[in-house]
Amino acid sequence: MFLDNMESIRDLNLIDEINDSSNLKLIKYRLKLLFWNKNLEISDEDNEKEFLEFSREYQNLLSICSTGDIEIFSEKIDYLTLILAANSKNHNIYIKKLAEEYAEKIPLENEDSRVNIWDFIDVAANSRNNDLHLERMILEGDIVLLNQKRQSIYNFEKIRLKIKNYVDKVRNAQMPREIKDLLLKKAEEAFSEIKIDYNIESGIRVSTKEYSGEIPEDWHPPCMREILNDILSGGSPSHYARRSFVVYRFVSQFDPNLRPIEEGTLTNKSAQDIATEDQIERFLDEIINIFKSVGDFDVEKTKYYISHNIGYKVANHITHCEYCKNWRDDGGKGLGYYCRPDSTCSRKDIIHPLDYLCQNINRHVKKSE
Repeated sequence: MFLDNMESIRDLNLIDEINDSSNLKLIKYRLKLLFWNKNLEISDEDNEKEFLEFSREYQNLLSICSTGDIEIFSEKIDYLTLILAANSKNHNIYIKKLAEEYAEKIPLENEDSRVNIWDFIDVAANSRNNDLHLERMILEGDIVLLNQKRQSIYNFEKIRLKIKNYVDKVRNAQMPREIKDLLLKKAEEAFSEIKIDYNIESGIRVSTKEYSGEIPEDWHPPCMREILNDILSGGSPSHYARRSFVVYRFVSQFDPNLRPIEEGTLTNKSAQDIATEDQIERFLDEIINIFKSVGDFDVEKTKYYISHNIGYKVANHITHCEYCKNWRDDGGKGLGYYCRPDSTCSRKDIIHPLDYLCQNINRHVKKSE
């Protein structure tokens, strides 16, 4: 994996490399391979042939453009691809796709594989994947035994976390504005011909008497941004985190002032009390499209759970998005991992994720007056 061989690319002149037209062409090829879309009008066999033929084209192009060791050159292209992907709106699904690609290459052991318990805990604790809870594992002393299904999950999560760590570092790197603008421009160009089958948009449209329009990403509380990032990168948030995420996104669009408990009483409102059936159905489609990237995705089950969460057809009231105090001290519900408080979170009047959103909406309205 190219991330294991960073020495070979440590001294690259990033600007020159990104501006090199042959490099950009190779990056586009690399992304097309990673996000390969099947042609539904031909057979699986013919699709496989097309993919292999395009792979050969990519390898030939690498050999033509390389001036030295082709393996090192290939790793350089992978690295440059990561840089641009990290600076694109597709960064999360890139993480998922690349992790899948590498994980598929790891052979699974016929017998149970043996993983050191601390190595396992390091991956499991950070992945938040329900299928890697230690209490579900078979242990032999300080060794965790993994059957083939769990080997596959463990391999994917281990690689996903590694890639995500690098992508996050790139996204958070401090750099001059002109360089950032260049990376954004080149990233957009690199992805211009790539068809993404997942909903990678984080924007929510709100229409209330206070504000109407799309909510910028940084108006949402850190916890909701973190859950969205985790889902889109192939993570598997706990059911409690998913429920809070779904309810937050639903209520934020149609009644951001609604809270699960008002004056000490559980709010007893259904989805149709705050939205029309058409709006609810569109919301279901949007959320299902987001959850497609989760490992345990199932359309019908997902639709059922979402409908239950928002009080639509299979339930008669909206459940709730947890209050902030329950994120900080989650009692093992898997919420604390996503709680990354910022200065707005520390305000005394911010006690619920929707308070954070309302605070930003009100701040914008006041500035506009």
